Amino acid sequence: MLNKAITKLDIVKFFEQLAWESKIIPTDKYSDLIEKLEEIGRQLGGWKKGLQAKTPRL
Repeated sequence: MLNKAITKLDIVKFFEQLAWESKIIPTDKYSDLIEKLEEIGRQLGGWKKGLQAKTPRL
């Protein structure tokens, strides 16, 4: 489920960038949103890394 969340976040970031490049959303809104999405990405990545460290490899 975590990988699915990371993938969906990447899709949201892609479409947000597309909207910004198409001038659908202004730069200030894009900057605010991308900053928040990047933070979410860091948190998800840290969570995934933590789980991988706790999960034994087979």
